Amino acid sequence: MTPRDTDTKTALLDAFADALARVGYPGISMSEVAAVAGIKKPSLYHHFPGGKETLYAEVAARYTDDLGTRIAQGLASGTTFSERLTALAEVSASHTPAAISFEQRVYDALDHVADEIRTEVNTAYGEKILNPVIAFFADAVEMGEVQGDASFLAMSFLDLTRGTSDVGSAVRLFLDGARARR
Repeated sequence: MTPRDTDTKTALLDAFADALARVGYPGISMSEVAAVAGIKKPSLYHHFPGGKETLYAEVAARYTDDLGTRIAQGLASGTTFSERLTALAEVSASHTPAAISFEQRVYDALDHVADEIRTEVNTAYGEKILNPVIAFFADAVEMGEVQGDASFLAMSFLDLTRGTSDVGSAVRLFLDGARARR
């Protein structure tokens, strides 16, 4: 692949992601995506022969990879449970309203794509985002740092901290309810 092809693919992915954020999957015009990327519509299909679904799958993978990398970095920082929990909260809190809306658009689009792509996106989301957080909480339960079901704790923590402006208070609130009583 030439650098120009790479630039064109990136421009198409960016244009598709912007359109997804603005109008949702059903409202995306492939002609508009091509125009925003600076190419003609037939050229879009040269780069993405599967069209709209292929673009969606790659945009969803890019989003999942980015968030998964940030979560992995957060979970790898610090040595104590509390440090790692705070780092994870900071990743979750960095979700701006626009990022939360985009994540919802990615999720909503699953109703409009083929089963194969739906499975691919859901699997990647689970493997790269949810499973590492669930494993972190499973370890914390095993070590006696918190109590409860690891999946419930993970989802509750992510929901509580997503987009918060006060990470410290959110972590304390979570721990007040989840700490193992000694």
